[in-house]
Amino acid sequence: MNKNDHTTSENSDIAQTFMEKYYLPVVILGMIVAALVAAMPWMGEVGVANPKTAETGGLWMNFLGRFHPLILHLPIGAVMLVLCMEGLSLVTKGKYKSQTTLAVAFAAVTAVVAVVLGYFWYLTGNYVEDEISEHKRDGVIFSVLMIITFLVKFTYDAKDIKALKPGYYVLLALSAVTMMSAGHHGGEMIHGDPLNSFPSKVAAERESKLNAPVAVDPVIYTNIVHNILENKCISCHGPDKEKGGLRLDSLAAMLDGGEEEDCLVKGDVESSFMITSFDLPEDEDMHMPPKEKPQITPEEKAILIWWIEMGAPEDKKLSEVEVPKNIATALLTLKTPEQLAAEEKAKRDAEIAVKKALADKRENLRGAWTKINAKFPGSLRYRSQQEPVLSFTAVSYRKDFVDANLAILDDVAADVVEMDLSETRLTDAGVAKLAHYSSLEKLKLNGTGITNESLKVLAKLPNLKSLNVYGTTVDDAGIEYFSDHVALSNLYLWNTNVTEAGAKKLQDTLIKRSKESGESPKVKPSVNLGSPITK
Repeated sequence: MNKNDHTTSENSDIAQTFMEKYYLPVVILGMIVAALVAAMPWMGEVGVANPKTAETGGLWMNFLGRFHPLILHLPIGAVMLVLCMEGLSLVTKGKYKSQTTLAVAFAAVTAVVAVVLGYFWYLTGNYVEDEISEHKRDGVIFSVLMIITFLVKFTYDAKDIKALKPGYYVLLALSAVTMMSAGHHGGEMIHGDPLNSFPSKVAAERESKLNAPVAVDPVIYTNIVHNILENKCISCHGPDKEKGGLRLDSLAAMLDGGEEEDCLVKGDVESSFMITSFDLPEDEDMHMPPKEKPQITPEEKAILIWWIEMGAPEDKKLSEVEVPKNIATALLTLKTPEQLAAEEKAKRDAEIAVKKALADKRENLRGAWTKINAKFPGSLRYRSQQEPVLSFTAVSYRKDFVDANLAILDDVAADVVEMDLSETRLTDAGVAKLAHYSSLEKLKLNGTGITNESLKVLAKLPNLKSLNVYGTTVDDAGIEYFSDHVALSNLYLWNTNVTEAGAKKLQDTLIKRSKESGESPKVKPSVNLGSPITK
């Protein structure tokens, strides 16, 4: 026997001695706890832990109950671990010897803690009995089953009663099934039934909303107030989700309120949290809707306040009440869930169309892209991932790039919006080939051999916004070609033959043309030739 085998044998003997010594106390304690858990649903009064009215003991229940969602994952993990270990033992026909007693004990203890904390939460009264009853029932049954499962496993280990092993497996399986059922009902209560998200069901509901008839004389609550809440609030405070124990999908639920605040008080706007929460700073947790969600508009808020002030009626129609002028105006701004759904669909369709157009455009450019980058690696790029427009740079080739090399770009000329040809051997003859680059917005020709003849060509490019001719021989006569170029906003003229007077004259002209076109200059232009002319 090696050292590891000897150690394992010693540990096994210690465990066996412990189980034999404490067998009876453990079994008695387990049976008492199981009985108490089974009787727990008949203990306590719903509402005793409601934070609005509870005494000290109830407030502690409310506090501890908040930890139920945290603790409940522990028995789930432990049971899944035990199932894996026991399953592996069965598959290997006992070659893998599972030691699961401690894990089963952990699952049982944490299941009891979770169900007790969950019951504390239930006693706050923030959940409707019909919604929580199945979750509560399955949670109690699961906890009792886990205790019995542990006691059977403990007895099997301590007394070596082989006949108990099949019973242990059956109890473990029943516990797992009940655990899943409890988890399903709990998740359904908080997040809604996952089956409601089945694609065909969602599509059918969306279609029914789009085809729903428009109310001629709308019921104020049903057709107006509820629509506002559905668009902005009910996704977090409705049948699928109840943040803070608050639901806004029915008038009764709003009057019932949440865990800490009165959601709706008829006739009293200041006491109605559904209104006051709108005015809280967006960074505060209690601000509604959350800052990352679409906010309530002033018109929507005005309508909700008007409805509450008139007593929050549920059945009154618009024709049955006096509608102030500001509310009538606000009502015209509202969009129904059906309209919003249609707009959302149109938006998605437009996004899909744009993506398809982008993909098609890039596919059409693939051949030219490959050819150009094969000759000048890394020179041709897309300006961004969201655009089908191109950027070309010869910065890596400089003096090796000549006029004739521009011919390779002929197939993409209409799609190039940015070019960096600085320090290349480009001349007026090469720039003449840029005359059909109708989309070009930004061009760098600094350090090249161009003259005023190039500016004459470039001044005819309708979309050119930025031009750098630093270090060239251009002069006042050349920049005059841009006098009528409204789009130009940056012209870099450092170290050229342009005079200060010429630069000042051009920038004044550009500002004048900009104003005449209805576009005010964003930045006061500089007359210093060491800075770009900006309008």
